Amino acid sequence: MKIIGVQYRIGNDLDGGLREHVERFYRRSSPGDILVFPEDTGLLTAFSGIRARSTYEAIQELYSLNKEEIDNIMRERDIGNTISAIFLSLTEKFVAEFYDLFSSLSREYSVYTVTCNNMAKFVKEVGKIKIIDNSIYNTAFVFNPSGNLIFQQDKVFLTQMEKDLGISSGKISGVSTFSIEGKEIGIAISLDAFSPQYVARLERAEVVIQPDANPVKWNSFLENGRWQPEEWMESAYYIAQRLGTVRYVVNPMMVGSLLDIRFEGQSSITKKAEGTDGKMSYIGNIPSTGFHSIVPLRGYSPEEYVARDDILNKELEMEEGVVEVEI
Repeated sequence: MKIIGVQYRIGNDLDGGLREHVERFYRRSSPGDILVFPEDTGLLTAFSGIRARSTYEAIQELYSLNKEEIDNIMRERDIGNTISAIFLSLTEKFVAEFYDLFSSLSREYSVYTVTCNNMAKFVKEVGKIKIIDNSIYNTAFVFNPSGNLIFQQDKVFLTQMEKDLGISSGKISGVSTFSIEGKEIGIAISLDAFSPQYVARLERAEVVIQPDANPVKWNSFLENGRWQPEEWMESAYYIAQRLGTVRYVVNPMMVGSLLDIRFEGQSSITKKAEGTDGKMSYIGNIPSTGFHSIVPLRGYSPEEYVARDDILNKELEMEEGVVEVEI
């Protein structure tokens, strides 16, 4: 069984090419494998067909296109946040074009899938989709080779951007692990993987999956003065070294531009550091043991040290790719 972490580069997905794009990765899998897509994959569904060039304009366009339905949702459900109501109005679209898409591909290729979206809780009833509550969660969904949902995990620690969008925080008490063929697996979406309180809930995991979509320039210094790839070591790498049961942490990242939001990063698989490891690193960090694999940047090797001053704020080419490991 392989875990395949997908570094997904946004292409023509907003013009109806999502299924074709996603299916490329399923074609490289074998029955029983686990495919892991990045955080926010489902947002490609939300903005499909939208002609706006910024997220602000896109939200305005979505409201204009569905004004009556959104106003009804706000009135009937007593919701004061327009963006939350917009996401609620997209539930049927999310189910048809995101949830059912990944469910059907899991079944067609007989694989497990982990994929993420910001959407409402729902149940399927005869001829319709029923929304369970008024909240929108950043959720990782796990489908089995029959296409059935076997596990889901809500993100607990949210960014300011997510809070501004009306996303609700999951409960820390709801964080748990699940089992695939006797292997215990945990999920920590993005910021959750940096949070010790959250990571402590994954102490039984043999594999941790960290889906990510990082809207920050990768080769830059953050407001706190730290190099972005250096701070990234406090998630997947830290978990692999510190949790005694963990063998691997798989961190697939979104890259490319979604309207005016640019996602950057290097997908990786981390492991317990051993003296026999080859040394590698994210760009601008000193290579070290503890990495299984890293998706390279065009023109740069993860095995070579690159001085930060030489690449600071340069436009780096982040190509689509995968990291994979046998478990």
